[in-house]
Amino acid sequence: MSNAARKSVLLVALLVSLGACTQRDAETPASSAAPAAPPETDAASSADASARPAAPAGTPAAPVYRTFRDVTVACDNVRSCAAIGVTDAAPGLVLSLTRDAGADGAQVLLLSAPWADVDASTLQLDGIVAPAIAALPWQRDAGENAALRIEDPAAIARFLDLVRDGTRLGDDQDRSVSLSGLNAALLYIDEHQQRLETPGAWVRRGDRDPAAIPAAPALPVLVRPASAPPPLSDADAARLTRSVRASQTSALRAQECNAAGGDFDVSREDAAYPLDVDHALVFISCYSGAYQGSSLVFRAARDGSDVTRLTLPAPEFSDDSVHPSEDFDLLVSPGLDAVTGTLAQFAKGRGIGDCGFEATWQFDGRAFQLSHYAEMQTCGGLSADAWPVLWRVAEPAAAP
Repeated sequence: MSNAARKSVLLVALLVSLGACTQRDAETPASSAAPAAPPETDAASSADASARPAAPAGTPAAPVYRTFRDVTVACDNVRSCAAIGVTDAAPGLVLSLTRDAGADGAQVLLLSAPWADVDASTLQLDGIVAPAIAALPWQRDAGENAALRIEDPAAIARFLDLVRDGTRLGDDQDRSVSLSGLNAALLYIDEHQQRLETPGAWVRRGDRDPAAIPAAPALPVLVRPASAPPPLSDADAARLTRSVRASQTSALRAQECNAAGGDFDVSREDAAYPLDVDHALVFISCYSGAYQGSSLVFRAARDGSDVTRLTLPAPEFSDDSVHPSEDFDLLVSPGLDAVTGTLAQFAKGRGIGDCGFEATWQFDGRAFQLSHYAEMQTCGGLSADAWPVLWRVAEPAAAP
């Protein structure tokens, strides 16, 4: 998502409070090098997956975010992938299939209804009661609005065989999820994880040796400062935010930020936090709305000098993703945990927070490195903890 697109999303969410962040894109072939083929049967490359060279060990994969009709595909930097069927029409069901990379990558099938339970015994395929689907070994997650879950690979394969030719999966509460695009989405994941023609492939199964499936790349390892920075007093934080706002008027003007003052003074949302012995991180509020705001981020010496505006790194998406990689020069609802050096943002596509994006960065003593990114473009009732993760790292270790 480009900076212009992100700003458009924010303005819609902050100023107009309308619904979804972005529309889903049209279905496209999974590989630009592949010959054209019917999208539901051959969206992945028809080339033998065994011929594709694996990336060097330890090299992160390019994250993927794209859609196949009504199904979202998201794969992270260690090639863990999810296919998510969700609708912005209410009431609806959410179908999620996730799979880790590697020959023995863990699989999970989830079926849920936002803010409600689902009864497996009432499941229907295209309006017809489906006892074979109901008889699968569903387990119910603990907690409120618990999802139905299957983790057994054979049972998941059986489910896929049962729904492969269907158009909608529903229940007796008039809730359903579209299956349009599911076969193409799963075929894309098979191709991305290089498991085409193996016995365990989700769509195109064969007798190719599963040992040829590459293992997941190693998670990136980040470090955090060995100790927390000295605190910043409230008086020093207030002085610093005033100083930075005054010295950065050209940056605020270029970003077309709301002016300070008036009945709702955006400068009241300015904040400063200790970063290291000599510096602070300063958030200067730019836009503010009913349920979230956005800020420009500056690194400044504690005496207010040496002010530098920060641009935070975004994931470098694959070329076939629906949006290009654009770093963040404006953060939504940002916050800093000064003890761990963790900077975070959380952008809602609408007030209930069922779509948007979230990111965290780890300060390593010199710069902020991306440590987590998740995104959901369809506003269909998914809470942020269920948004597909596109970038992850190992647990940061303290710097020596």
